Amino acid sequence: MTGRHRTIVAALVLLAVLTALLLVSFATNACPTQTPGHPCQQAAMNRTIVIGLSGLAVALTITPFAFLAEFVVRRRIAYRGGWGRAIRRGVLCGAIVGALAALRVGGALTVPVAIFVVLLAALVEWFATRRFDAP
Repeated sequence: MTGRHRTIVAALVLLAVLTALLLVSFATNACPTQTPGHPCQQAAMNRTIVIGLSGLAVALTITPFAFLAEFVVRRRIAYRGGWGRAIRRGVLCGAIVGALAALRVGGALTVPVAIFVVLLAALVEWFATRRFDAP
């Protein structure tokens, strides 16, 4: 692992922390729903922003740790394509969180649907591993 890899990992972890702080600060100050006593015209946009920020925070958190896990599994050698796999896994985890949050806000989240979303992401990762990571 070179210094460049360490810098990228540290920068991604820092970005993840900053995104999480932005998410918490926005979610505490934004109105989530309209009530008869407190009208909020941007409630739907606020929920969309919170869902997007949560998916981004998860993706930015997972990506450096996925790279470090691959680095450890591959006997402390950073192979070509390691960052691509880590980014793919981070984006998939962020997409899972975003999809589950959107389904929850929409009132359509059930246990079978949640299991389906997770299995769909696992299937996408399995196919991507077979297609793009084959020797």
